[in-house]
Amino acid sequence: RKYCANCNWIYYPHVATSAAAVIVRGNQVLLVKRAREPFKGTWMFPAGFIEYGEHPLDTIKREAKEEVGIIVKDAKLIDIFQITDDPRETGHFCFFYLVKTNANSHSNSDPLENSAIAWFSIANPPQIGFASHQHILHQLQELLN
Repeated sequence: RKYCANCNWIYYPHVATSAAAVIVRGNQVLLVKRAREPFKGTWMFPAGFIEYGEHPLDTIKREAKEEVGIIVKDAKLIDIFQITDDPRETGHFCFFYLVKTNANSHSNSDPLENSAIAWFSIANPPQIGFASHQHILHQLQELLN
C-alpha cells in the first residue's frame, strides 16, 4: 500500500461494488442477454455497478427500471458474492436481491447493454455467464424442489 511517512497517510484502495435484481414471477425469472463482453451472448440477472454514495437497494431499483422497465417496490437481500470472473473489476462485491413481481410486461430500455430480455422457467434456464449468477439461480432451483 501507498504510505506517506511525513503525515502517516495510508492509501486504502477501494473495491468496486455492484447489485443484481433477481426478478421472479411465480416459477419464472427475468433475465437479460448480454450484448457486450464479458460473457457476451449469455444471460444474467439485471445488474449494474453501484454509483458513488448509492445504496445497493437503490442500485437494483435503478437498474431494473433502466434495463427492463420494471419498478421495484420491495426487495430482499439474498446473498453477497465476491466476483472473480469479471475483468472490468476483478474482486468486486455483488449484492443479490430477490424481487417478486406480478408484472406482465417489460422493455429493453438499454439495447447497447442487453440484446434481449425474457422470462424463463427457473427449472430450465438458458446459458448463464457469470458464476455468481449461476450460483444464485441454483439456489432458486433448490427452493423450488
